[in-house]
Amino acid sequence: MGLDKMKKTACGFCFVEYYSRADAENAMRYINGTRLDDRIIRTDWDAGFKEGRQYGRGRSGGQVRDEYRQDYDAGRGGYGKLA
Repeated sequence: MGLDKMKKTACGFCFVEYYSRADAENAMRYINGTRLDDRIIRTDWDAGFKEGRQYGRGRSGGQVRDEYRQDYDAGRGGYGKLA
């Protein structure tokens, strides 16, 4: 699960490993776009591990999408951080 670099709280994404590529492809096909707790699930292939990616993707340690978000979303921690 992705963690905020400063707060060490969940960022709203996780990584899932599958035993086979076929299982992962099925998950991508059937889970992408579904809803969980009124939130749309997005699935993407991970590019692989790089040092420094342990806590998220953006400059603030959160998700890049959150940094530029201007609306309030309690499920994602409130307002965006850099907007």
